[in-house]
Amino acid sequence: MIWPAVLVFVLAITGWWLASIPGLLLGTLLGVWLDRRLGNKGWSRLQNMLPAGRPAGKAASASQVQFMLLGHLAKLHGRVLPAHIQQARVEMRRLGLDGYPYQAAIAAFNQGKGMELKALRRDLQRAFRQDLAAEQLLLSAWRLVWAQGRADREQYQALKQCAGWLSVGTGRLLQLEQQVKPQSRPASGMRVRLDERDRALRLLGLQPPVEDFSRVRQAYRRLLSEHHPDRLIGAGASEEQVQRANEKTRALHDAYSVLRRYYQSR
Repeated sequence: MIWPAVLVFVLAITGWWLASIPGLLLGTLLGVWLDRRLGNKGWSRLQNMLPAGRPAGKAASASQVQFMLLGHLAKLHGRVLPAHIQQARVEMRRLGLDGYPYQAAIAAFNQGKGMELKALRRDLQRAFRQDLAAEQLLLSAWRLVWAQGRADREQYQALKQCAGWLSVGTGRLLQLEQQVKPQSRPASGMRVRLDERDRALRLLGLQPPVEDFSRVRQAYRRLLSEHHPDRLIGAGASEEQVQRANEKTRALHDAYSVLRRYYQSR
């Protein structure tokens, strides 16, 4: 080990400086005794108590962390699709990346495909600790997820985990998804069918037909508040109950989207 050898040498030289040859011998003997006393584990503990040296590498930039997450989400789909790569390039353009930052983002995306999500936790919390930055990151992630045409359960769970790390509630996470989720449209550009409208109304607890859209809005907001996952978590609900609440909340969002299009097109 380098540590013991250095210390023995230092003690020997100190002894020589203080008392010539007798001091040299005494310092050497003291260093050898200390080495045997501490042993390998003792030296390791001593080294851990000392101040750490400079970090091994420079911390990843916010854009690199973002594209590591996007690469991870793309791989969760099973395989990375051309749609994922295209959307990642769109996100790079949104950030105005060019030259080295652009190449670094590509490398980060590829790196993220082989990373565990938990390995990103510290960097995510460091780079996106501000509320606005966290939401912009989650919007970017949702855009990449929906580029494939649908959101997988694994991707949803990963984004829910990230949102928790960034202090973004599940309800807000789902609202952000609605901002980027492609709106389903009836075939051939036709209006929402009556059976679609009626199913959506019944899901909101309303008996069709309903003429006043304000009743739809009131029912939607009331049910959303009742089934809000964060509310259940605060009440000590089980993980299964929270998962059902998440699914219910997403169904409410979808029903409200259908009804909003129906009433706007009348």
